Parts: sequence; C-alpha cells; structure tokens
Amino acid sequence: MRAQLYQFFHVLALVLLTSFPVALGWRSFKIVFMRFDYEANPKLVDVKIQLQNNSESSLNVFINTLEIMDDIELSASFALETQPGNFTNLISTTLNFCRMLKERDGEPLARIIYQDLMRHGKWFKECPIQKDTYTLQDYAVDEELLPSYLPETNFKLKLRLTQPKSVQIFKGTLFGRVDKSKGFKNLKMFSMG
Repeated sequence: MRAQLYQFFHVLALVLLTSFPVALGWRSFKIVFMRFDYEANPKLVDVKIQLQNNSESSLNVFINTLEIMDDIELSASFALETQPGNFTNLISTTLNFCRMLKERDGEPLARIIYQDLMRHGKWFKECPIQKDTYTLQDYAVDEELLPSYLPETNFKLKLRLTQPKSVQIFKGTLFGRVDKSKGFKNLKMFSMG
C-alpha cells in the first residue's frame, strides 16, 4: 500500500511539474494586427504585406530581394499607447542584423522573436542575403513570448533596415492592439461543466 501511495505521489508530482509552465503561460489576451504602414527601396526589394483578421490575427509578408545585401542594420522600437494618440516607448534597439544571424548568443530577445518568425515560412538565414523570394505566412504572435501583464491598449512596432551610408532598405510601422476580450480561447477545455 505504501509503495502504491509513493508511486501515486510521484506521478502526481510529475504531472504538476510538467503542467506548471503551461499554467503560468496562460495569456488572457490576444494580439490583433490593425495596419502596417511601410515603404521599401524599389531598387533593393519588392515587399508586399497583408494583414488577416479572421478568427486569428495574422500577417503575410512577401519579399523579393533584387540585389545581394550585406552589413544590414536593424532598428526597432516598441511603444504602448498610454493616452489616446500618445505612445510611450518601452523598447528601442539597434543591432547588426547580419551579426544577429551568425551569432547564437547575441541579443536574446531578438533571437527568440526571429526564431519564432522562421517557423512560418522561408526567411533570411544568413548574410549576405541573396537575390531570392522570402515569405512569412500566417504569422500570429506567440503570446507566450510576451509578458503576461501587458495592459489592454494599442501598440506600434517600428522597424527600419538600412545598409552603410544610411541607404534605407525598408521602413515600416505595425499598429496593433492587445485585446483582453480574445484571451483564454481554450478555457472551456478546463471547465468542470
């Protein structure tokens, strides 16, 4: 009897330990893409971006590179709307995009986000970036990558890719919303009734 009781507690402990990260990872929000304003250098790239807001908000990106590109700098900033029309910058960074692709230990947040992007299509893997077509299909933000305490508000993400001598490749601003009414889509699975 005692051996069975110990075995039961070991199984229970294992189940609790393996499900604990999932329970902590519940997000009571969804990320909704509203619009993406952008401009691309027509001598270097042809870019088409589509937003879809059906059952889930997703992003499709099609990039046709017209030249071989190297030594690319990425500038990014993320801001939340604190008052109507007033955004407060939370994160702002500039990094060497090509170095980020080569180095596995640099810029951990950028690396995590980039790895998430790579799961959704044919994306840049190394520099120099070759003439080719690159795609991102049905990309929806993995809310597990975001802090659970995000407020329900609008946000904007600014991106800028440049080459030496400030030659702009791409500049864009993605507008979206942290929507708490769309969270816990699988909550019924856990209900008792």
